[in-house]
Amino acid sequence: MPHNAVAAMLDMLVAARRAVNRLANTTEEEFLVDEDAQWFMFSQIVIIGEAANRVDGETRARYAHIPWSAAISMRHRMVHGYDSIDWRIVYATVKYDLPALIEALKAVVPPET
Repeated sequence: MPHNAVAAMLDMLVAARRAVNRLANTTEEEFLVDEDAQWFMFSQIVIIGEAANRVDGETRARYAHIPWSAAISMRHRMVHGYDSIDWRIVYATVKYDLPALIEALKAVVPPET
C-alpha cells in the first residue's frame, strides 16, 4: 500500500523539530556523555530516514532540494551500524543540518492541525 507523502514529510518535520529542540543548548561534550540524549537522537533520525523513504519518487523529484538520500542513508547507517555510531556526526547533523531540513519541509508541508 502506498504511503501518504504529506504525512511522511510531516513526520520528518516533527522528528527534526524534536531533535533540534532536545539538543538546543547542549554542547557537544555534554551530548557525548549523555546516553539518553544520544538514543533520543537515534530514534528521531531513524524516523526522519524511514519517513523520507516512504515519500514517492515523484514527490522527491518535485522537492529535490530536500536531502532525501542523505536522510535515508543516515537512517540505514545508524540502524545497521548501531554498535559503531559516531555520535559527533550525529551531534553535527542535528545541530547544523536539521535546522535547514526543518526550513525546507516547512515550505512544502501544510501547517500542522
